[in-house]
Amino acid sequence: MDHIPACVACHRELPAWDQQRVACVSCQAAVDSALAELPALVAQLDVTPGRGGPRVGSLHTAAGSRPPVDIGVIDLRTQVHGVLASWVRDWSESGAGDLPTWPATETGRVAAAARWLRWRLDWAVRMHPAVDEAVREIRDAHREVRLAVEGRDERAVPVTCKCGAVLRATVSSTGARCGCGREYGRAELLALPVAARGRAAA
Repeated sequence: MDHIPACVACHRELPAWDQQRVACVSCQAAVDSALAELPALVAQLDVTPGRGGPRVGSLHTAAGSRPPVDIGVIDLRTQVHGVLASWVRDWSESGAGDLPTWPATETGRVAAAARWLRWRLDWAVRMHPAVDEAVREIRDAHREVRLAVEGRDERAVPVTCKCGAVLRATVSSTGARCGCGREYGRAELLALPVAARGRAAA
């Protein structure tokens, strides 16, 4: 049987007319959307509780009259910048272009990294051997920040199994088993592509 090229991220079969890529159009679009939204979402993370911003993780009360600082939010912002910056360095070393000039602030660096990656995303989905890891890590970072900004509710997100069936995932899901027999751990489940609107309602 001939090998059928498939997306390295979601494992969907690549169309015959577009097999000069390693990740599919859907995964590319999902990452592009995540990168487009991340800077604004990160900017909404307020490290000072009680000002209408999100609260993530634990609080650290500084000495004196200074307000407490939300260490969880600081950690999350640092984590997101770390994920994006690591892929900027990786793609740059793989031939995608020179590193950007990094702004002084962390939110500025997130925006610069996201912009740099978006400009080179088409190159990555066609040329980079580890683009599946980039897809997963960027989408996970986006999901974490969005949930922190919107509130950690347990709304189920419909995702598509490799067989095409729709599974439900929440931020606290530890994994899932599809009717086809495939089993997914937490990271694998959350990395599955979001189901199309019509499929999700089925």
